[in-house]
Amino acid sequence: MGSRIDMCNGPLAGNIVRFAIPVVLGDLLQLTFDAADMAVIGNWSVHGHSSMAAIGTTNSITNLLLTLVLGIAGGANVVAAQCHGAGDRRGVRQTVHTAIAIALFSGAVLLALGVLTARPLLRAILVPEEILDSASLYLQLRFVGIPFLMIFTFGCVLLRAAGDTRRPLCYLTVAGVVNVLLNLLFVIVFKWDVAGVALATAASKGLAAALVLRALAGECGPGRLIFRRIKFYAPVLKRILWLGIPSGLQSSCYWIANVIIQAAINTFGALTIAGNTAGVMLEAILHTVTFAMYQSVLSFTGQNYGARKYDRVARSILICLFIGMASSLVMGWGAYFCGRPLLGLFNRDPGVIEQGMIRLQIIFTTYFLVGALDVVGGGLRGVGRSVAPAVVSLIGVCGFRIWWVLGVLPHFNSLKWLYITYPISWGIASLCNGAMLFVVCRRLLRRGEDRGYGFCKRA
Repeated sequence: MGSRIDMCNGPLAGNIVRFAIPVVLGDLLQLTFDAADMAVIGNWSVHGHSSMAAIGTTNSITNLLLTLVLGIAGGANVVAAQCHGAGDRRGVRQTVHTAIAIALFSGAVLLALGVLTARPLLRAILVPEEILDSASLYLQLRFVGIPFLMIFTFGCVLLRAAGDTRRPLCYLTVAGVVNVLLNLLFVIVFKWDVAGVALATAASKGLAAALVLRALAGECGPGRLIFRRIKFYAPVLKRILWLGIPSGLQSSCYWIANVIIQAAINTFGALTIAGNTAGVMLEAILHTVTFAMYQSVLSFTGQNYGARKYDRVARSILICLFIGMASSLVMGWGAYFCGRPLLGLFNRDPGVIEQGMIRLQIIFTTYFLVGALDVVGGGLRGVGRSVAPAVVSLIGVCGFRIWWVLGVLPHFNSLKWLYITYPISWGIASLCNGAMLFVVCRRLLRRGEDRGYGFCKRA
């Protein structure tokens, strides 16, 4: 297809930018739609900042439950990319059908788990009683749409692994517009408050899932999805899980620590929770570029590793690293200087804005460290090394943040001392993963070794 990018040939920098732009635009669109949802709640909800806080306090739990499966989706991305690069048609076919099988199974499990454990988990992270009912209702309804989100996510990584980032962008745009329209209807007209936001999200994810399944079913060649062939192919499943579970555990480490941090934030009250929520929404915008570089480095290193073009593997990592760090540095400082009006888009309460600025001051000015962390971790996974980044995150991110909250924060009980744990942990993990990636790339370039990491049957 004309929308496909040849990752194994041609200018790397130009192709990486072409690949990343639709990913960035897609994430920005999704965040724009999410921000519109939050703005609708913050400005038209009858409960004001309480409803905003109720939604914001569920983010850490939602992400904690999702991260393992989304990490497995990253494993599917790498396996599919390596098979495409090696010209392994059978491997591509089995990867497509195994990935969708994982999406269906994990979506059903997460739906049941989320609905049953929502309220106990919210109590465990000390959500204030005045917003507990709203937060519990929102979280339960949010998980109704999780099966659709799983299908859409796995479908998108399969398309991206083949070099197609345009169609996921188009599907996300359509679903996002529907999401916003339904939010306006449910919240402003029907007065459904947080329930309206959750139901609108579920409906839009269902539409996105249907569109991506239709695209995969219409593919030509080995990437075509045939519904009756959806099942777990054991060798492919093993490889996806080998690459994906450590990645998911790494992300889970972040969110385990972030749940503990959210519990500490909750002790400061609903106003602080709302300000933190607004700051997190802006932070997600910064993460679009670093996430796009993560997706780029996964796919480009995966395909070139499968094709045994190790020089392009190393160059892909360096290009993504430069783009990720430079863009997050510029965007982070720019967002900090414009922080007050940006936070005011979500809630005009001066107290909420003041609390949000505390987060921006610490995190946004050091966000370039996330650019490094995402790329070096993605580079390791793209060449089949997935366990080491997970171990680094377990110790350097999760362990450090938990130690900080439990051991340091009681002596300096302020938001600034709470937030500073983020950049310190980013720096530790980036340095450790970067050192490992340097050794791996030097070995590939000097000796061209696979040492058993290869999976695909090369054409």
